[in-house]
Amino acid sequence: MYSDGMLDLLIWVLVVWLLVGAACAGYVYLDMRKAKEMKALWVIAAFLLDVVGLVLYVFLVKRKKAGYTYPPKPEYSDPQYKYEKSPSSAKEEKKAEKQVQQLEGIPRCQECGAAISAHDFSCPKCGKKLR
Repeated sequence: MYSDGMLDLLIWVLVVWLLVGAACAGYVYLDMRKAKEMKALWVIAAFLLDVVGLVLYVFLVKRKKAGYTYPPKPEYSDPQYKYEKSPSSAKEEKKAEKQVQQLEGIPRCQECGAAISAHDFSCPKCGKKLR
């Protein structure tokens, strides 16, 4: 059925296939032993599939261990807030509030700082007479 030359070539291909498979399986075995995570399935796949099994091991197992992911996960950090010095007393607080309220352009009560209307006769919050 096969000629002698063809049979010799087939034997050489089989021997090379087994040697390359043994080398790939040896690499996978040593790498898994170093990582202390032995899975015989990958060693067998590297032996039987040769270079294809080795490539599958590198891309599916080794890259996963190294933390490569696509797309990369975004990294968010907490915002850094900077606060201004707050007033120490209640009087200073009211004074600062009145300054802010005057900047807004809304008419305010001189006593409590509540928003008032031009038609109000007294403050709706504290009751001070406005007119």
